[in-house]
Amino acid sequence: MTSTTTLERAVTAAIRAGFAWTVRRERPEAWTEIARMTGVIMRTCGPGRGPTTPVELVGALRRPLGTWLPGCGADVGGLVVLDADDELTDATFEIGCDYTAEVLSGQDDPGAGWLPGWRVHRAEQIETAAFRALLVGTDDEYTRGRRFITERPAGALTELMVARDALDLPALVPYSEIPEERRWRGLWWPCPVCRWPMRVRGPLVRCDFPRHEAVYGPPDGGTASRLRPVGASRRAPGARPADGAVCVDESVWRYIVVPGVVEVRLHDRLAALPGVKTALYPRKDLHDIQVVGAGEGDKWEFTLDVKDYASASALARRLEERPIASGHLVLPRYRRDQIGELRRLLPETRIATEDQIHDRIRRRAARAGSPR
Repeated sequence: MTSTTTLERAVTAAIRAGFAWTVRRERPEAWTEIARMTGVIMRTCGPGRGPTTPVELVGALRRPLGTWLPGCGADVGGLVVLDADDELTDATFEIGCDYTAEVLSGQDDPGAGWLPGWRVHRAEQIETAAFRALLVGTDDEYTRGRRFITERPAGALTELMVARDALDLPALVPYSEIPEERRWRGLWWPCPVCRWPMRVRGPLVRCDFPRHEAVYGPPDGGTASRLRPVGASRRAPGARPADGAVCVDESVWRYIVVPGVVEVRLHDRLAALPGVKTALYPRKDLHDIQVVGAGEGDKWEFTLDVKDYASASALARRLEERPIASGHLVLPRYRRDQIGELRRLLPETRIATEDQIHDRIRRRAARAGSPR
């Protein structure tokens, strides 16, 4: 049986190799990275099993991991890293951040200098680097700064600076020009959920986070800037000029903005309830959300930690390494299918979706406000 640590390392290596393959024409280091990750996977598969050359590994990345990587569970067994166009699949972008194991134990990682941050760093590393300037300030400054990044991950540079100055915030994470692959004829489109620039790829414009359900057809007639929703996608956003526009790095988007959307949304829903007081990121993120009764004599409290992992088993392993300080683990509504597995893996943890915890707190506040 493949150990959890070994499997995490192998899945991490597969995703790193897949990313390297997509940039092999621009990055000469990509070929060495693929060869290095082949070695990692060979050690996992054992003699005579799995891919043994970089070419074989790239071919395997076009098939479900479970068909060639031993020990895969249901969460990653169906993952196909590369699509028919040799680009990373949507599922890879979604689940990739759950698998960032150290692949070269005891060695410097050559990939750390050029691979994207979401491939080589964990969420807490990105958060620490992003909010270093805020950690020396007050709780209120920390909350305002973190919320600012979540709500303004992209936009016109001048507008972002004015908004930041209005909140009296220091310089936070770096913003840079909208990447070329997220532009079309001098325009860009924000995802209607996370507001980060969507990727323009072939005939589609889409958010890289598939759970945001933001996929759109090409601009009308190939000349106008209006997008057309595909399937059940949300209403199409308007185009914005790329000249002078900037956005946060992809790793900041994936580790801070994407989960932050859920955290801020849930906080604001709870703050609107009668009879409660709420705090977002109290004590500099000891909890994501704190809710207490606002009535005289009310002593009840809920502390919430929101986690957004594509893999329930990966989340459970992470929480075993680093337990949450909050009283409740909260999942986005689009992760509600993980509830059963997580309750089995974490029997001592109170777990709910954002909608379930909202209803629970609403009922608790209503009871507290009822005549006695």
